[in-house]
Amino acid sequence: MAASAQSSGGLGLLGDDNFFAGKEVTHLANYADPSTIYTSRTRTVGVNYWLANMSHMNATMFAVEMAHEVVAIYPQVPEPAYHPINDNLSPATAVVYQEKTVPPNSVLEHLVFVCQQPGTPRELYQGRYFFDNVEPIPGRDVPVYIVDTGARLDHKEFRHVAHNVEWLHVGQDLDGRNAEDDSATDPEHKFTTAAAHGTSMLSLVTGASLGVSKGVKPILVRVPRRIIPAPGRGPYGGATDEDYLEGISKVCDHITGISTETRAILLLALHFPRKRFMRNGEDKSIGFTSRLHFLLKDLISKGVLPITGSGNNFDRSDTIDGFPANFGRNDHNTMPELIVVGGLHSTSADMAFQTDFANGLPHIFAPGAGVKTADGNRQQFELSYDEGLKSSNGTSCAAAIVAGLAAYFLRLIQIEELKINKSPLSLKNHILSDRLKWSRKAAPDGRDLPAIWNGVPFDVDHDPPYEPWTPQEEVVIPEASGSQNRSG
Repeated sequence: MAASAQSSGGLGLLGDDNFFAGKEVTHLANYADPSTIYTSRTRTVGVNYWLANMSHMNATMFAVEMAHEVVAIYPQVPEPAYHPINDNLSPATAVVYQEKTVPPNSVLEHLVFVCQQPGTPRELYQGRYFFDNVEPIPGRDVPVYIVDTGARLDHKEFRHVAHNVEWLHVGQDLDGRNAEDDSATDPEHKFTTAAAHGTSMLSLVTGASLGVSKGVKPILVRVPRRIIPAPGRGPYGGATDEDYLEGISKVCDHITGISTETRAILLLALHFPRKRFMRNGEDKSIGFTSRLHFLLKDLISKGVLPITGSGNNFDRSDTIDGFPANFGRNDHNTMPELIVVGGLHSTSADMAFQTDFANGLPHIFAPGAGVKTADGNRQQFELSYDEGLKSSNGTSCAAAIVAGLAAYFLRLIQIEELKINKSPLSLKNHILSDRLKWSRKAAPDGRDLPAIWNGVPFDVDHDPPYEPWTPQEEVVIPEASGSQNRSG
């Protein structure tokens, strides 16, 4: 069972933290084996939830006794958490381009999409990614928090940033340790069925060839490996919805102080459909979603811009009802800083996933289908003929691309090349501004599908010709030491 405590600020604690947590555990111990009780506690924002093994009868009695403190009690779902995978414009001062990748016919269409200016055929870009070189390393040292499964830093896409990665761990793996790898893979790399979600997301944010930015400061908030993703046992390492909630609270603890200026980007390539919290026809989402809302508002007050996907629905339904996306609905309007991103096909710009235009979702579109990403499944990418890349689909890809773009713009703000207000809301409004967003193709009903652009002007006859970008020197990744489960 999962239980959460309530306060006037969302989900948190009433009164003294230590006293209330002790009181709660004391009451839980009357109904559950004390050895099974787990408290998800933070240093700065109280308790997220409690987990305990108890019968439905005992849970009901506990709920009655603690009715004034507990918002919701519900059975934890057995399935792993769900990933949705599958102002004034400052003109660019020195445009450069990233050349096509190896092999020669491998065009990174999602990057061409990002830099395609309105009215310019994508074919003129010749597979190249153009960006403003006033900052030679796009997104340099911008903190980007990624709450996900971690990443395989021995992939060639991360040689330039591996030395700058910081790890925050949620819980412990099956073996009781905290590995610095992708928890959605098996540590011995025996299986090709693993889906290394976090590795793919990091590559779109800041990969050497795949990333929209090229040198961010990645803070990887890694959820634990609770199962070995062997065939038939699920692809995501078994982390629960509650693990991801705790991961977000780790970010709250990591960032201190209130700020009106944007200090970091938060990528939540996650979507929790309301139906995941239905129990016997009753909606039990209030505890989880209220706590999620509270944590995100805390982060926004500290200068963090949160970005998430709108969720995947290949039937392209006209309703979005999941979290955190719902916090960006125009009928809720509870979190105006949140960016909710929808997915389009990288080349055709066809709408690929669900929308909810009646309620203002998604806010913007980005490539979310046919996207090249890093394959973090070592057993798979060693067999790959495409340089360790794979094709990915999902609004998580779209959200990761926008997170990389947000880091790119934030760095331009920091060096005062982009002169806009520095708040998270202003950064969001810049990305969504009419001077940047544009519709490559209309929806089947004729509606525009406004999508991202990095604002870099392009002239095929530019004189002198644009120069190719010179990337950072590659950094040697040291072998893992101690008890960490990484292999080279």
